[in-house]
Amino acid sequence: MQLTRPLRNAVLALGACTIGAGAAHATPPDDAAVSTLLRIFNDSQHIAVRSMMGDYRLDLPNDLALGFHLNNERVTIPAIQAPPGSAEAVDAITTASRPIAGNAFHDFVKVRNELQSGLSRPHAGLEYYYSTESDYLGQQLAAHADRDFMDRQLNLSVGTSYGWDAITPLADDDTQTGNARKQTLHWNAVATEALTPATLVRVGVEYNIVRGLQHNPYRNVYAGGTNVPERHPEERQRRDAFVRVNQALPNRASVKLSYRLYNDDWGVTSHEVGTRLSQYITRGLSARWEYRWYTQTAADFWRSTYSDVDGVGGFLTGDYRLGPLSSHLFGAALRADLEAFAPTRTFVRRMTLWLDLERYFNSNNYSANVVETGVDFRFP
Repeated sequence: MQLTRPLRNAVLALGACTIGAGAAHATPPDDAAVSTLLRIFNDSQHIAVRSMMGDYRLDLPNDLALGFHLNNERVTIPAIQAPPGSAEAVDAITTASRPIAGNAFHDFVKVRNELQSGLSRPHAGLEYYYSTESDYLGQQLAAHADRDFMDRQLNLSVGTSYGWDAITPLADDDTQTGNARKQTLHWNAVATEALTPATLVRVGVEYNIVRGLQHNPYRNVYAGGTNVPERHPEERQRRDAFVRVNQALPNRASVKLSYRLYNDDWGVTSHEVGTRLSQYITRGLSARWEYRWYTQTAADFWRSTYSDVDGVGGFLTGDYRLGPLSSHLFGAALRADLEAFAPTRTFVRRMTLWLDLERYFNSNNYSANVVETGVDFRFP
């Protein structure tokens, strides 16, 4: 859908960052870093997301570091804006991708709490992820390791993770499919090489096996003249490969180029091309421009309309992300380190101001303008 006015989609982020630095001692104390971020998002359908995030890092002996990430997120989906019993209201309710239990003519609010913790040291790390909301519990264990070769000109890294989710759709919702689970097994391998002092190349592959519930338990699909619950296959193999090139340019500039190829056994194949140009305008002030193009084919069982309730091979989807899609994103950003402009003002010179602008549109007639602004503050 098209926005009715500029900047209808807005993300306003205010961040404060503290970086601890111990004084010089024979045995220096552990260093710590803390950061906080408030993010508010609204889109053209009046869906609102408020996120309160915090990060904490503690440096431990033997080159170990312990980190925590916390996020409290509140999502508000507006009520159905149609007279009860009307055709518009029935269509909006029966094809909703959210729970419709209770009164669909009141706003629906969901709260998600997220914790991510990690223990790392140079060239290795372990992480645990935990996320909970009223009808979903997600957990994941991850590990990674890397090693340098060729006098540290080449780095090879591998990683793996296992995620297990418990899905408990609201019991009084008439489109729910019952309690279910999902497991995800992931592997990746990445090679990074410094070809020249000004050129860095990175290539990688990823592979995922997903088993369990993979459709939206609240979404119905119009098929065979009626509404039936969405159904996706319970196993999916996903793989992708990417290459990225970072090139330093004269006059304190750099360019980044990237390409990603994705494919899965549901029939989706996608290509993504991105480019980013960064430039220092003057000391302490930098600018960035970027562009990203994306295109994909549809899943084998995706149809714009289904002639019968069995769909294609027993599967039906109302998810636009499984249909044919192409999109464009244009972005620009500014960063200002105030230390360069007011080096003698203790309070001001610890601040960095930033502003990000993005314009997104796709072939599904959806577009968005995103504005993100923030302030970083460094403590001594």
